[in-house]
Amino acid sequence: MSFFAELKRRNVFRVGIAYAVSAWVLLQIVDLVLENIAAPAWVMQVFMLAVAIGFPLALLFAWAFEMTPEGIKREKDVDRANSITAQTGQKMNRNIIIALVIAVVLLLVDKFTPDEVRSGSISPEVVQSEKGSEPFSQQPAVQVADVGEKKRALTPFLTPASQAETKEQSIAVLPFVDMSPEGDQGYFADGISEEILNVLVKTHTLKVAGRTSSFQFRGRETDLRSIGEQLGVENILEGSIRKANNRVRITAQLVKASDGFHLWSETYDRELTDIFAIQDEIARAITAALAIELDLPEAGQSLVSASTSNMDAYDRYLEARGLIAQRLDFPRAIELLEEATRLDPRFAEGWAANAQAQSLLPYYMNVTREEVSAGVESMALKALEINPNLSMAHSVLGDVYRDRFDWKKATASYQRALALNPDDVEANEQYAQMLWRVMYFDKALHHSARAVELDPLSWLNLTVHASLLYVSGDRTAGWAAMQRVLEMTDRKRDYPLRHAINMSVSEGQVDRAVGFMRDLSNTLDLKSNSPAAKAHFEQLIPLLNSREDTLAFLSANMDESFKLGVNSSWSQDIYWAAYYGDYALAEEIMSRGSQLDKELGIFDTSWINYPILGPLHTSETYKALVRGTGLDVFWRENGFPINCRPIGDNDFACN
Repeated sequence: MSFFAELKRRNVFRVGIAYAVSAWVLLQIVDLVLENIAAPAWVMQVFMLAVAIGFPLALLFAWAFEMTPEGIKREKDVDRANSITAQTGQKMNRNIIIALVIAVVLLLVDKFTPDEVRSGSISPEVVQSEKGSEPFSQQPAVQVADVGEKKRALTPFLTPASQAETKEQSIAVLPFVDMSPEGDQGYFADGISEEILNVLVKTHTLKVAGRTSSFQFRGRETDLRSIGEQLGVENILEGSIRKANNRVRITAQLVKASDGFHLWSETYDRELTDIFAIQDEIARAITAALAIELDLPEAGQSLVSASTSNMDAYDRYLEARGLIAQRLDFPRAIELLEEATRLDPRFAEGWAANAQAQSLLPYYMNVTREEVSAGVESMALKALEINPNLSMAHSVLGDVYRDRFDWKKATASYQRALALNPDDVEANEQYAQMLWRVMYFDKALHHSARAVELDPLSWLNLTVHASLLYVSGDRTAGWAAMQRVLEMTDRKRDYPLRHAINMSVSEGQVDRAVGFMRDLSNTLDLKSNSPAAKAHFEQLIPLLNSREDTLAFLSANMDESFKLGVNSSWSQDIYWAAYYGDYALAEEIMSRGSQLDKELGIFDTSWINYPILGPLHTSETYKALVRGTGLDVFWRENGFPINCRPIGDNDFACN
């Protein structure tokens, strides 16, 4: 008998077919179950590997063994005259037919089930948070031990099918290239790119990568596929601008990131006064090319409304927005915006951008909150008087009220901004910082995750999210995100370095913390803005491996640490005092430092929310700080955070 005939006689072929069909059906069922319980991707991979390994084993088993009335026996021990392989083969034929029927049914169900039924859903808590109108008290604080589960509930979960769908409906707008004769219109090219980006965001039908992330690819010869992967988008808009006198030529093209296929391209030669119409046409062409139905109240409604009829005002506005986005030359940005609103007093976006620029001054320049607060609020309100639906103005008001410790008004402003534009990166990130300050870590994580999703290459967004993950209890994820920030910034930004120091000291990793301290003293932020802070840290660093020397230096230089010119720079000293067990010294630094920052209008309670400072939260100094910032009243109205509890009608305790 030939080898092929022997394979047939021993039912090896039937076993192979039965195994393949049954394995396919099993994997479909397993995939469905794992998808609904949100299992990690590696679980399915393990199942697939096990099934693949089992296939040759099944064939070997069919060759070496045979079913008999007495049970399974080795083939060589079975008398050929008594073999029942023919009957076994018939039974296997029936089983194969049954398995094939099941497979066909599964295929039909998959084909004809609507996508929205299979695409998964956002948890009810996320829906509540996105609405932004439910009071905090309806969502009880999360236990730190459950932070992993809570974080997954707060982050929108998409199944693989809906992830693919979302990526298809996603886009990044790269900064347009300046092709003007003098090459001096880069700010205008950036501004128009950002304006188109903002228009696409407002459709609420596209996932649009944020400005910070998209603009990192300016002037870089990066493969489109790589850009798409880094930004998590499937489509990319790129183009160029040539501006001369009162005319502008804009060339734009929409490309699939995965294969470079051109979906659409167009060139516009217009008068500069038509700039808003061009933006509208480009946005509509993109959505048409991607076959996306726009969610507009009225058919034919324009996506873009002219924010100003004065092109000189608009030109200054675009230049200022670029400076603000990069956190550069605030005085110049403010000067440009003041000119813009002088040229057009009804330019709402100009008033809102000026309010935003001035609200950031105390964090980047030697300016007190008191000097700018009233003006910021006035400009934001002026913008809303002209355009009540301007999300940026509501978000800036949230910043103003947050820094005044008016938590209730701040919450209302941020929620209004996000109701108008859920994809406002700045509003999500700033609201996350406010929620962190009031220690509502679960809600803060939701908005920090959203900011990172929208703008994945923003070091600021990722720093806030990394730190929130850490203080919430997920230290592994916190460190992973922080490491990415440090690589992204090449350890040259003081904000992530200071949080990395706090995380390291909290874990007793002295050598790592000292390394970050050295990096901190060398950052451009300290070199240019605060030579006193640089000198302070350089004197402290050599002492940090000695408890006695460190505590002596901190005690002797306490007054100097309050004059360093960096937002809450004294908080770094608190962590070293706490690490070496001198909580009395740490408490004194916290008391005096927080009082000074409150007077300057820059006190940020998030700096004192790391685990190592837990013992300070039981002190009377901390309770006085909570009362002085109105947190106790806010907590009573909206729910206490997990580590604090009310005592009677007028007292509370934290741990």
